[in-house]
Amino acid sequence: MRREFILILLGIISVSTLSSLLTTYVQVEADKLLLDTVVGVVGAGNFSYWQLGHSGPLLVELTSLSGDADLYVSDSLRPSYEVDKNNFSSATCGADTVSIPAEFPRPIGIGVFGDWSNKVSEYSIQVFLDTSVLVRDESVVEHAKINTEKTEVPTKPPSKEKLSTKRGDDDRPRLVKFLSLLDMIVEMFFL
Repeated sequence: MRREFILILLGIISVSTLSSLLTTYVQVEADKLLLDTVVGVVGAGNFSYWQLGHSGPLLVELTSLSGDADLYVSDSLRPSYEVDKNNFSSATCGADTVSIPAEFPRPIGIGVFGDWSNKVSEYSIQVFLDTSVLVRDESVVEHAKINTEKTEVPTKPPSKEKLSTKRGDDDRPRLVKFLSLLDMIVEMFFL
């Protein structure tokens, strides 16, 4: 009986995970594409850590649902409020937003610090692809292309190898999430 229950639960989790991995991203605003949402709780004076593997220019928005949580982002997996242990931070009493450039190394470590003024802080993190940066970059490339056409400099067409690696980069975060979930399930049942 217990084995059947575990198998049914594992099946439900697998189907749910696969369906969420195969769904498309949500366009929230004209210049923002929602990639991920996390809701959590952190105690006063403590950190909750998250890892982010999405590529491209990103916007990370932390909203304190209760209490006051602060956002710290780093190229290490354990950012801190100390200046030399984070690359970006936002420690306001309202919504905290951090813009991460496309060239920033992945995976990205996200730390959420619970302010001392509240015993517990509830928060929501939303990760967006910043399409406004992508549009600006495309317009710069288009402008450069027009200038090079005027000077008649031959350009190479993009190679198929570059296109295939970009497609692989977009699939990587979903695969990482799926493997993390499988690892968690294995640890839960077998260790």
